[in-house]
Parts: sequence; C-alpha cells; structure tokens
Amino acid sequence: MMIFCCFEGKERMVEVHRNVVVIGRRSATYGTPDLDLLPDKNVSRRHARLWRDADGYWIEDLNSQLGVLVNGVRALGKRQIKFTDRILVGKTELRVVPSDAKELAAKV
Repeated sequence: MMIFCCFEGKERMVEVHRNVVVIGRRSATYGTPDLDLLPDKNVSRRHARLWRDADGYWIEDLNSQLGVLVNGVRALGKRQIKFTDRILVGKTELRVVPSDAKELAAKV
C-alpha cells in the first residue's frame, strides 16, 4: 500500500510492503514505528494501527492523546477506510491507496 502524508504543506509518499503498519513517532521506549510522522509532535509515540485484510483497509487508534479523525469524525475502535477518506493523525493528513494504483493516487 502507499500512504501519502501531508504535514505543514509538505507531502511525501511512503510505500509499505506489509499488511499491518504502526503509525507514530520514534522514541527511546518504542523505537521507530513502521510509519514515523516526525516532525509532527502532535502524533503519539504509538498513535494508530493501519492494516489490510480480505475485507479492505482499516485503522484503529492506539489510545493516543488526540485520537484519529476520518473525514473529520473521531474513529472509535477499528474503522474501515476507503481510498477517498482523509485521515488525520496529529496534524498530519494521510491518504491510503493500493500500491498498484499509482495513477489513482495522483488523482485523489
């Protein structure tokens, strides 16, 4: 899957080759998460978990301070996400697309 991250107007794309991704900030206690959202200090060390299964893509808050917003609504428990969803972790906006859909990602 590809994850587009936008923080303070700077966008980057991260391609992940695993089905489960821990999102957060690196720390001495937890090490480096699969998706490190530094320099966004509003992101908890272990903020959220994103995964893919046979039913689609999911996100779950890991008891972070600010929670996870999907299209402006706080995600409680696990929540299925679509490719058009805007996910807010800290002050970083995320978009998730499958790796084989680079053309789709550019249009979203």
